[in-house]
Amino acid sequence: MRPQSLQATLSQARFHGLLDAFARQRLLVVGDLILDQYIWGVAERISPEAPVMVVEQQRTTYAAGGAANVAANVVAMGGQASLIGVVGKDAMADRLETVLTGAGVADIVLLSAAERPTTVKTRILAGDRQVLRVDREERQPIDPTAAARLLAEVDARLADTDVLLLSDYSKGVLTANLIERLVEQARARGKPVVANPKPANLPYYSGLDLVSLNQSEAETSTGIRIQGEDDLYRTGLELLRRTEGEAVLVTLGGRGLAVFLRAGTAHHVAAFTQEVFDVCGAGDSVIAAAALARASGGDWVEVATVANLAGNAKVRKRLVVPVTRRDLESVWAHALVNGEGGAAASVDTAAQPGEAAWNGYGGTSLK
Repeated sequence: MRPQSLQATLSQARFHGLLDAFARQRLLVVGDLILDQYIWGVAERISPEAPVMVVEQQRTTYAAGGAANVAANVVAMGGQASLIGVVGKDAMADRLETVLTGAGVADIVLLSAAERPTTVKTRILAGDRQVLRVDREERQPIDPTAAARLLAEVDARLADTDVLLLSDYSKGVLTANLIERLVEQARARGKPVVANPKPANLPYYSGLDLVSLNQSEAETSTGIRIQGEDDLYRTGLELLRRTEGEAVLVTLGGRGLAVFLRAGTAHHVAAFTQEVFDVCGAGDSVIAAAALARASGGDWVEVATVANLAGNAKVRKRLVVPVTRRDLESVWAHALVNGEGGAAASVDTAAQPGEAAWNGYGGTSLK
C-alpha cells in the first residue's frame, strides 16, 4: 500500500471545518501544573570558584508547562479550556495564574496546598543555548483533602465539558485512586477521556478513549525497542492490550506518528521534512490537538493527522510555547506545497506481526 497524500487523508475543506469546530469545544484539563522559568543571560567568563561558566542574568521570562501548557494549547488552537490542578502557597503560583490568564485560559482552578511548592522548571540560557535546568517540585501524592477538592471542582464542570483530558507528569496529582475516580465521573456523564501519562502510571489509565505516548515512553512501557515497522506494530498491540482503551497514539519524532485502534486497524501518519528547533512541549500540543479534533467529530485518521500537524508545528518553535491555529494552517500549507506529510498507511491489526504490509515507516514493509 502506498502512502496517501495529505488531501487523501484529510481534505482541505474537512481540515478547515475541524478547525472551525474547535471553537465550540470545551476541554477540561486536569493534571500536573508546571511553571517554566527562563533565565536569559550571557556567559563570557569561567568562575574562579569552580570550572563552570558565569551567566550574567539579563532577563527572566515565564511560560505555562505540563497540564497548564496543554490548556494554553487548547486555547491557542481556538478551543475553550478549563484547567484544574494543585499549586503551592507561593509567589510562583501567582505567576502561573498570570501566565495562564495572559494565554487566554478563562477558567482556572489552582488548588493551594501548603505542604508542597508550585512545580517550577528553571532553565538557564547563555545566549540561545541552555546550560542548566533546575527543578523545584514535590512528587509525593497530594493529600486526600486536596484530592477531594479536585474531584468536586471536576464534577462541577463535567456537564459543560466535551472531553476530559488528563495530563500526567508524575508530580503527584494524578494518583491511581484519583485517576479511577475521575474516569468514573466522566463515564457517568458520558464524557470521553484522553490522557498523556508517564510510563510508570500507564497501568492506571484503563479503558480510556485515547492514550498518547512518545516513542521513548512507549518503549519503556512495553520493553520493546522500536527499530522498524514490526517493532512498532508489536508495541501498538501491546499498548492496546495493556490500556484496554479505544485508541493508542505513539509519536515517532521525525517519522510522524501512529495510531492503533481497538476496532482492529492501525494507521501511520508520516512527518514533514523540516528543521527541528525544540521538542519540549510537543506532547502537550499533540494531545491538545487530538482531543480537539476528536471532540469536533474527527475520525481516528483525521485525529492522528491533526495531531501530527500540531507536533510538527511545535518543534519549529523554540521553548515551551503553545501551537496556534495559524501554526496549524501554516504547516498544512507547507505540506501541500511540498507534497509531503499526512501520508497515511493502514494495516489490519487482526493480522499477526510480519503478515501485514504498511509502507511509510523506515522505508520497509511487513511481509
